[in-house]
Amino acid sequence: MIVNKFFFPGSFDPITLGHQNIIEKVSKITDHLIIGIGNHHEKQSLLNIKVRETLLQQSIDELKVKNMRLPLIDIIIFDGLLVDAAKNNDCDVIVRGIRDTSDLNYELRMYNTNRKMNDKIETFFVATDNSLNHVSSSLVRQIYRLGGKIDALVPTSVNKYLISNVNSITKNV
Repeated sequence: MIVNKFFFPGSFDPITLGHQNIIEKVSKITDHLIIGIGNHHEKQSLLNIKVRETLLQQSIDELKVKNMRLPLIDIIIFDGLLVDAAKNNDCDVIVRGIRDTSDLNYELRMYNTNRKMNDKIETFFVATDNSLNHVSSSLVRQIYRLGGKIDALVPTSVNKYLISNVNSITKNV
């Protein structure tokens, strides 16, 4: 039996319910999922990369509590090109979440570029559920920084962490 290893990359700053939705869907079609946290040095992150790694693991644990059938899941941190990270982890499929047509347009350009760099790695596009297609990490960061509630956008562990550890406008109110 051939087992494909899937690579799901992202900044996960922070992980959202949309990310969890993609993980749930991909878990139905692979036996091994590697979640790669991209370390983008130019980006201004809300959370340091080790915190993102911890929150990602806690979010996966939340899925396990829901009695979700999950494949073997490894979390890694990577620098550099996505196709190199996938290849270095013996993955032959990259998973990309799609919320809307603007995501699709961007992801198709990335797909074609990645295929030019390594035509042995395929990309699967996975649509988020309609109820989550408005959720993004950047939206969560913006709402949180302005003091808004994000509990309907992120896993419980992420919401608790942010309330306890990261400043927002309403943190000290």
